[in-house]
Amino acid sequence: MKQIIREQNERSKRLGRIFEMIASEPKSTKQIADALGLNVRTIQRDLNEILAFNGAVKKGRLWSVDKSEFDPNDESQIVLSVLDKMAKNVGAEFYSKAHGLLKGISEGLNHPIFVSLSAEKLEKKDIELIENLESVIASRNEIELLYFSKTHRLSPIKIALFDGFWYLLAMAGEKLKKFHLKSIKEIKILPSKFKIDESLENRIKSANSAWFDPEKSFIVRLWIDKVVKKYFERKPLPNQQIMCENEDGSIEIEVQVTHIMEIKPLVFYYLPHIKVIEPSSLADDILAEMERYIKEIRG
Repeated sequence: MKQIIREQNERSKRLGRIFEMIASEPKSTKQIADALGLNVRTIQRDLNEILAFNGAVKKGRLWSVDKSEFDPNDESQIVLSVLDKMAKNVGAEFYSKAHGLLKGISEGLNHPIFVSLSAEKLEKKDIELIENLESVIASRNEIELLYFSKTHRLSPIKIALFDGFWYLLAMAGEKLKKFHLKSIKEIKILPSKFKIDESLENRIKSANSAWFDPEKSFIVRLWIDKVVKKYFERKPLPNQQIMCENEDGSIEIEVQVTHIMEIKPLVFYYLPHIKVIEPSSLADDILAEMERYIKEIRG
């Protein structure tokens, strides 16, 4: 099965698919939603909040592309535009460095599509903090960090971006802790050095959310409807294995996770085209949450 770049943003990939669909033939939001196996509200947000400002036009119930404003066949431009927007969301200083490079690459390409990605913006002081942390991570110096009025002595390991938020991953004694980067008040670099277990670094590299715990792991088995299985084939989850393909075209996968919240948001996102097979405790927990939600909205 062909795999695409793992780091590709899920929403930007979806936007590209929607744009491609309406560029080839006018479609309603329901037609798009049915084709992608998503709910109509998600498609409406993508069209109204982003694509409507980048060449998508609505006539009656149907969406299409104003081809005088954008070349829908130009995949290079879409990729470069997404990268440019990502750089802008990181912060002004980083953007000023990245934009020139991207502009040079995209010279000769017309009408970029801009995608609004949900990443918190970094101010100049945040970028300076990242640069300091990069230095001490490379030199393996311990630090003292002021975080919500409390001082921590730490061995910094990685700077991570999870779900649009920046974190520092660091060891506090024998325990791995996560610190929201923009909430760090100040750091003091200490002369003492530290060593990191290589196996710990490898476990951190497989993390896919701020909820991960490198000391724990368990297997989740999921049933994936044929309507959405292509997304799990194109962009496999960390530690994902496809266990079987059923006669109806659906697949079953196993994923190794370390915290229940690493998988629950994914299940809710793909409902009703996904089902937890194992562990039963997770399936019961999701069912209970759904029942509570239905009860609340029905009053």
